[in-house]
Amino acid sequence: MPYATPQQVIQAYGLKEVTQLLADEQDLLTEQLLTDAIAEVWTGAPSQEEKDAATGALARFVRKIETSSSFMDGYLRNAVTLPLSADDVNIGTLNECCMALVRCSLSDDPDNATERMDDCCNTWRAWLKDVSRGTVQLVNPAGETLPGKSRIRFGPAASSYNWAAHKVAR
Repeated sequence: MPYATPQQVIQAYGLKEVTQLLADEQDLLTEQLLTDAIAEVWTGAPSQEEKDAATGALARFVRKIETSSSFMDGYLRNAVTLPLSADDVNIGTLNECCMALVRCSLSDDPDNATERMDDCCNTWRAWLKDVSRGTVQLVNPAGETLPGKSRIRFGPAASSYNWAAHKVAR
């Protein structure tokens, strides 16, 4: 399940920025062409080449959202049962994570990437790893941990009992 939509990413980062990130690969792309491709309605009289550039950019945009969502699921599936319902309280956080990862993914070269974007993505990646390890837990509105994969722990556990001093009576 994608954790974001093109419209949400555009709302979060602005049509101008998203168009610039996508236009890095498509010189013909404009804000209007991207908007038209999303709406599936062409305004004005764009050439077939411009339409192809816009639909190609939109396809790349959607692919980045799907790829980022799948990347997230790779970490989340260790901690919770997927898919989460659309009304799950954690969807907002997952949406923010996905949008940041998509933004970084689209910022794929020094012309449009910034250190701040990279830091933001690294923070979200670390968060996903913490969720996967169980250091961070997704919870429901009541504060209870979401149902997840059962985990079996084995091996020696820390104990304050002095086992060396323990003598068994025979």
